[in-house]
Order: sequence, then structure tokens, then C-alpha cells
Amino acid sequence: MHIIIAILGALAAAFWAFTHFMNAANQGREAIGDVKGVIRRGKWNRRVDQRLIENLSDPREAAAVLLYQMAAYDGAVTDRQQARIVDEMQNAFEADDETAHGLYAFGRMAVGELNDAGNNVRKILRPVLGVCTEGEKRQLVEMLERTAEIEGPPTDVQRGLIAETRRVLLSA
Repeated sequence: MHIIIAILGALAAAFWAFTHFMNAANQGREAIGDVKGVIRRGKWNRRVDQRLIENLSDPREAAAVLLYQMAAYDGAVTDRQQARIVDEMQNAFEADDETAHGLYAFGRMAVGELNDAGNNVRKILRPVLGVCTEGEKRQLVEMLERTAEIEGPPTDVQRGLIAETRRVLLSA
């Protein structure tokens, strides 16, 4: 009888030790998973927290940002300004209607993240400097000039953005 009780006690102790070690292993696995999740989440947050202009690679997007900012300097962008900007992009980029409207929407969204795109001209124009020819750079400056004149003579702020764009693009 004493032997059976000893065997049952040993089995109970082995079972307790087994479950204790399994729980510890599961908690360790969960802790490792939590750490990996924190690292993954941190990388994602850094990528998500970046402004749109930080990831610009298409010169058309850069142009859209500057064109929208130029129109926004007059106040709220009017339907007339929007139509002219979309038309400018269709002509200059040989874009279809959907692409031009998409670029316009991108420009509006990017300017919404900024206080003033004029403070970030060099960063915005990085893709333009990388791939565009001298003629294409001049064409962008001309597009900005035409956009500034949609609602009347350009303001000082608009002339400043044009001058800064010209300096960055054509002095480089």
C-alpha cells in the first residue's frame, strides 16, 4: 500500500513539474512574441508616421504638391483652379484624366500634412532633380507661374515659391 501511495505521489509530482515547466515555456514564448510585435510595430509606426513628401519618388507627384500649394496660397482651392491644375498635369505629363485627378488628390493630401510646402521645396523637388531634364524643370516652373495667375496676379508668397523652385531646379 505504501508503495502505491509513493508511486501516485511521484506521478503527481512529475505531473505538477511538467505542467509548471510547460506554463513557463508558454509564457516565455508569449514574451518573445510580444517583443517581436513591439519591434515590428515600431518599424511600422516609423514608416507610417512619415509625411508623404518623405517618400516622394515620382516627379509628377512632386509637381502636384507644388501646384496644389501654389493654388492654396490664394485661400481655398476653387473648382476653376482644380480644373486648370488637372489640365496642366494632363498636358505636361501626358496623363489620362484618372491619373491627373489622382495626382491632384495626392498633392492636396500632401499639402494637408504640411504647414507650407514652400518650407520643404528642396525635399519635394528631390525626385525632379534626379530624373528630369533641364527643359522639364523649366516646364515645371512655367506650370507654377500659370497656376499662380489663375485667380489674378501672383501674390508675394506665390512669387516666393516660384523663385525658390527656380533656384533649386535651375541652379543645381
